[in-house]
Amino acid sequence: MQIIDRVSRPGRRLFAGLAGAVFALGLALGCSPAALAQGGKTLTTVRLGDEIGSEADYANIWVADALGYYADEGIKIDRRTFNNGPEGLLHFANGEIDMMAGGLAPFMEMAARGQDFKMLMSVTKYNAPLVGAKKYHSYKDLNGQKVGSPGLGTVQDAVLTYVENTQHIKFQRVFAMVSDFAVMAQKGEIAAFISWEPAAATAIHQNPALHYIAQLPPIKNAESLEVIVSPAFVKEHPQAVEGFVKATLRGMQYIKTHSARTVAEIVAKKMNNPKGVPIVLDAMKSITVTDPRVDMPSTRIILKAVIDAKKIPASFGQDIDGWVNKYLDYSYLDKAEKSVHWQ
Repeated sequence: MQIIDRVSRPGRRLFAGLAGAVFALGLALGCSPAALAQGGKTLTTVRLGDEIGSEADYANIWVADALGYYADEGIKIDRRTFNNGPEGLLHFANGEIDMMAGGLAPFMEMAARGQDFKMLMSVTKYNAPLVGAKKYHSYKDLNGQKVGSPGLGTVQDAVLTYVENTQHIKFQRVFAMVSDFAVMAQKGEIAAFISWEPAAATAIHQNPALHYIAQLPPIKNAESLEVIVSPAFVKEHPQAVEGFVKATLRGMQYIKTHSARTVAEIVAKKMNNPKGVPIVLDAMKSITVTDPRVDMPSTRIILKAVIDAKKIPASFGQDIDGWVNKYLDYSYLDKAEKSVHWQ
């Protein structure tokens, strides 16, 4: 790169001198030392937003990161974690993060309010496990009961709305952080909760009185999580955007071609819990993380539920496909699929 050329041409002296010069240049250009790879190669930092307790549902991203796929593309991930998607999107709107991995429902709610973004790919399907006391065995068993939800505007809450509308039942929603649900259930403050992974599996392993009431939502191929990017970052760093999509797709390929245990070991380390492999193995049964294209049939169902909950104006429901496609940009995914010989 030009930075290295400018440093190395005048003499190619001792390595220590070169390293010092590169370090100084990095600081002068506003790069943190962590953004300089070995050999002085400058990495593009991607400020990536996600949600607390979400290592398994973004397994493709964290596998790609652990295996160095982002570094291969000249990218350094700067993870920014929030309580839920709607909270993270406030920081996205303020320009504090460049990309966000989050839920379909909050993304499109933000779009309805006028926020611009590009949706690059899907990273997760399903991811709305219902957990509760072992005396409950179905959504209908919870009719009239207190059910924990990670918040209005989340995909998980949209699933509850869909179930209420289709099964003609009603829940008493209790909103809280997913990390609090296990204790709330133990205290009897809620009968059950809907969550994401591995937060749900973690709660079950912490409290043997809990189980999966329904590990998958009652929506086929339920679209859950995607990656969006700000137009400003696309303009400034188009190669980083292309590289991010390619690296994430390689993460999906790795998951498809390796054992569940191998993947679980990588994700457990990301959770800072190497002994948490059993938790991740359970969590992976709640999700699909190897399909990079948005599932439109389930997208229509989920967004209709959000519209029914009056979180999005009804006018956007007249042509959901056309509306979503205004934000979908598969150009980077198309290139990545060809590059990695995706099947």
